[in-house]
Amino acid sequence: MKKKRYAVVGPVYPFRGGISQFTSHLAETLGKKSEVLCINFRKQYPSLIFPGQSQHDKSNVFMQVPNERVLTPYNPLTFGKAAKRILEFQPEQIIFSYWIPFMAYAYGIISRKIKKRSNNIVIKTIAHNLESHENWAFGDKLIRYAMKNSNSIITLSGSVYETGLKLFPDKDIIQGFHPTYSFYNNNRFTKIEAKEKMDLKDKKVILFFGYIKPYKGLDILIKSLPNVREQMPDAHLLIIGEVYGNPKLYHDLINKLDLNDHVTFCQQFVPNEQVEIYFKAADVLALPYKQATQSGVVQIAYDMELGAVATPVGGLPEMVIHNKTGIVAESVLPEDYAKAVLDFFELDKEKIKQNIKEENKKYSWESFAELI
Repeated sequence: MKKKRYAVVGPVYPFRGGISQFTSHLAETLGKKSEVLCINFRKQYPSLIFPGQSQHDKSNVFMQVPNERVLTPYNPLTFGKAAKRILEFQPEQIIFSYWIPFMAYAYGIISRKIKKRSNNIVIKTIAHNLESHENWAFGDKLIRYAMKNSNSIITLSGSVYETGLKLFPDKDIIQGFHPTYSFYNNNRFTKIEAKEKMDLKDKKVILFFGYIKPYKGLDILIKSLPNVREQMPDAHLLIIGEVYGNPKLYHDLINKLDLNDHVTFCQQFVPNEQVEIYFKAADVLALPYKQATQSGVVQIAYDMELGAVATPVGGLPEMVIHNKTGIVAESVLPEDYAKAVLDFFELDKEKIKQNIKEENKKYSWESFAELI
């Protein structure tokens, strides 16, 4: 029986970050039963506009899938090359991985070139976001241009699905989900071992993990900590991630609130092989976002059976099920977030683990591949 062919367009290794991991998992899963051409980026962003330290994954352990580094989304000379290579492959479906308007022009041109040459190829776009967390000039126009030729748009949360229905009333909008990341859990540590190694043995550890951007609300979490510590003096905040912007805001806030002894701030991008110890040392994952679509960090936590406390924004309440896999705060105010953290520690931890195991069954990559 002839195998189906899929072309997947998006970043994979050597690029770092959640989108790269997502695209890699998707290509790997589809490749188990089908032939897959993965069109990777040659370069992702111009160095001048990239806010982080490096765009490349320097981990010793990484997820690598067969790929061709063809596309630079800010170099129009590469758009035709990408389209040509896809047409040579003759896939039944092309799947674009979209997350910010910066990619829109490239994706729009490539999909237009392919549609001109072949009407038999189905074009689908996985929309990680449809409302950008940062302000983009002509953002809505760019999003519409990126997906003009898509037959279907697959969303990863109900909130993005609703946005998709508004932006694209004439298109097939599919509500999907964000699968669980199982790549990071290598069972190298127990919780006790992880806490001891990080010198957090007698602490109740609240973990904030991932890129630190203003919309993720780390300031809300820091402001909530004094209220948490009033009732739970052994609470300790573990912040792990590279700051996009000025880290002084967070350090000044920690100093102002006299929290230096109660906060560990590892201001760096974490190699894959080090991710596990932070989640194993934690007692709860903090998601104090001011706005959100969904969160891949939740799916790392769930794979390690770690519950979460989220704000009631975007798709987070879909992922963090109140009183089952965590707590959803009443608002984004620090005092409400503090109450939610304290409420979490009143829950039965074994029941949380069991509930997370049940939820994980719904979020497999195989199920997501079937959706596509």
